[in-house]
Amino acid sequence: MKIISVNTSPGGIPKLPRERLRVTTSGLEGDGHDHESHRSPTQAVCMIDVEILRSMKDEGFDLEPGALGENLTLEGVRIQDCALGDLIRFSGGLELEITKVRTPCYVLDSISPELKRILWNRSGMYGRVLVEGTVEAGDTLTIERAGTGERPALRKVPKGSIDGASMLPWS
Repeated sequence: MKIISVNTSPGGIPKLPRERLRVTTSGLEGDGHDHESHRSPTQAVCMIDVEILRSMKDEGFDLEPGALGENLTLEGVRIQDCALGDLIRFSGGLELEITKVRTPCYVLDSISPELKRILWNRSGMYGRVLVEGTVEAGDTLTIERAGTGERPALRKVPKGSIDGASMLPWS
């Protein structure tokens, strides 16, 4: 289990790959957000599995790391299968707690409005910083299944949308 890309932007998408970055309780150094709802300690870091991005090619979307606005693109993790409260420890010292299932939002319209409908429960997770540290591509990580809630954590899917939990590449 490892980080394959660390991504930031001044705001919005795509987020672009960066070298080694410090992560504080506010999120990744130099990362911006287009709207206030994303400026929260409970959403300090957004993570997604690269396997999800790769599987989207079958649906007509060629998505590179950072394209959906995630800060950390992970490989071999299955972050989408985590429960709220699970702990992630990175080899650079960073420790996160999974706090929220990411909801696909209007920012994805710049790629395709269809993504808001089809990415429910497969657009990543948010984490809160427990221990500040650094991250870079290649860092390894471990997950402690500390969460006591539903596994995987899921969001209620609005009418007319598709629950992507059944479409995860490892399902």
